Amino acid sequence: MAAQSDSKVSALALSIHQEMGEQFAKTVTNGQAQASIGGRQVSVDVLSGDPRLNAGWDEATNQAGIILLLVRFLDVISLDKVKAIYRRLPTDSGKPIAVVIVREQGESDFKMSCPVCGQKLWVRDSDVGKKGRCPNCKKAFSLPDQVAHLRGQLALPDSMPVLRIASGDASSVKAAVEKVLEATQGGLIDAPNIDQEVLKQSTMRVNIND
Repeated sequence: MAAQSDSKVSALALSIHQEMGEQFAKTVTNGQAQASIGGRQVSVDVLSGDPRLNAGWDEATNQAGIILLLVRFLDVISLDKVKAIYRRLPTDSGKPIAVVIVREQGESDFKMSCPVCGQKLWVRDSDVGKKGRCPNCKKAFSLPDQVAHLRGQLALPDSMPVLRIASGDASSVKAAVEKVLEATQGGLIDAPNIDQEVLKQSTMRVNIND
């Protein structure tokens, strides 16, 4: 594949937030035009927002050597926007593509929505697999692993890499890019539709059943 054999590779970071994409690009290249990763010179462009409102979106994704879809939060509203981007990824191109979960350095929890009422909730990594209870609707549910939850929500194929990085941490960010450079990716599958209802804006800590 061209992205794997050429000495220069153009990476495209997709994000619902421009700032997150720019931080990612800056970390990869240390603020320079390109960086040496895995024996190749990698440049990073950023594309953010709603692809349905950007006439040049498809051209940019088709021209990229590799694509990284950056994801921060897994609440329903955020995932709705991420799905709009995911659905517009180039299909059957053989282009290396990965989903990258972005966390702040030292962060040990993640945001998701209650599967019953949609309330935004913080879930600690240490509580994954436990039975939790939403403080809003009081319904109990099993607390999911972040990666597994994201895979289920986007209906990702098993071949799609899901990586995790720490924002601003050059080691984890460059390791993710290098892994994508080595990956091969076939076609993508469509993500399912989700509830479009505007959900509660505040985020609450999920209750744990003792």
